[in-house]
Parts: sequence; structure tokens; C-alpha cells
Amino acid sequence: MSSHPFSTELSAKAMALKNEKLTHLHFYYHNLLAGPNATALPLNPKGPLDYSHPARLFGRLTMADNPLTLDPELDSTAVGRVQGLYGVASRVDAALVELFNFVFTAHGGEYRGSTVTVLGRNPILAAGTREMPVVAGTGVFGFARGKVHLKTHSFNKTTGNAVVECDIYVFHY
Repeated sequence: MSSHPFSTELSAKAMALKNEKLTHLHFYYHNLLAGPNATALPLNPKGPLDYSHPARLFGRLTMADNPLTLDPELDSTAVGRVQGLYGVASRVDAALVELFNFVFTAHGGEYRGSTVTVLGRNPILAAGTREMPVVAGTGVFGFARGKVHLKTHSFNKTTGNAVVECDIYVFHY
């Protein structure tokens, strides 16, 4: 039993926290730093993007509201947005610290209005698949935990525009 006036023990059963589910989500997000429909805005531009010299990017912060689509083409079926903030957190490699909410907006979908929150390190130029943790969720994904696998589908070193393949494995109730 709790001995603090600001806390109460709750029954998981009373909160309907039974029958945990594992859901696999697969889609692409489009991080567009350049062009007329840019979806990522540098908050403190530090000169031109230069991924060959990560120390020049260190400290760069960007706010994002990127589209999520079923396929890598931007005009494919939209399923939501990835909204959040990322910053270059390494002087040695192009590694970001990302705080992203995957917001599901697909009309008529069971996930509409739900979110999955991701917070972690993403070494964006690393070969192969990168992994980040799922730390929270809302709606259908309440009490979420899990992991995200990211793989760069395409990347333009001049503009910084990228399409990222995303697989989310999320436990939720």
C-alpha cells in the first residue's frame, strides 16, 4: 500500500490493462528540409549542411512535421505525421537525438488519433538498420513500449531531404 498522500495504488485489471498486444507498424516518413513544401525547419541554422564533417553540424536543432506514407513515394497513401524535434548531438558522427511523436491520422483507421512516442539516438549515416526505443503512446497505444527500426530509403546530401523506412514494434494494451 502507498504511504504517500500524492499516490494511490491501482489495479491493472481495473484499468483494463490485461491482454497486452504487440503491433507491427510499417510506413515511410519524409524529412524535407528543402523545397517549397519543406516539413523540417532548422531552428538554429549553422551554415550549409555538410555531412562529411559532423562537427560542423553539432548543435543544429530542427523541428519536424513530416508526412507518414504507406510507400516511399510522397504522394502514396498518407497514414499520419511524425512531429517532433531532433538535434545533432555528436561531434564525431552524424548522430541525432530525436524526440518524435508518430501521430496517426488515417481516416476510418483504428489508430486515428493515437500516437507512439520515440526518444533516442539515431546515427543517420550508419549502414543498415538503426534502432530506437518507443517510450510512450496514447489512444490505442496507451502504455506503449517497444522499439523502432529505421532504414534510410533515400537521402540527398545536398538538401538533407530523406525518406526513411520505419518499422515500429509496439507493446500496448
